[in-house]
Amino acid sequence: EVTADGRPLRLTNMEMKLLQYFIEHEGSVVTRGELLENVWGLATSITTRTVDNFIVRLRKYFEKDPARPRHFLSVRGAGYRFVAKGEG
Repeated sequence: EVTADGRPLRLTNMEMKLLQYFIEHEGSVVTRGELLENVWGLATSITTRTVDNFIVRLRKYFEKDPARPRHFLSVRGAGYRFVAKGEG
């Protein structure tokens, strides 16, 4: 069961896979291509906003202020980085 601030969350299978991947790679920058390949099983050459849309959803679940994330961080020109304890 996944919780945020003590409340249970109902995540889709893909949201769970993405969250698990971030947890396994905590602190590391992961590219969109890496996520597409390892979470969705898609070729890294595909251009899609799928990853970005799922990040928005995870931020809504887990961030106190999704507009100013502390856990699911954008790394300009590189991808995303997950920090469990939060930054800032």
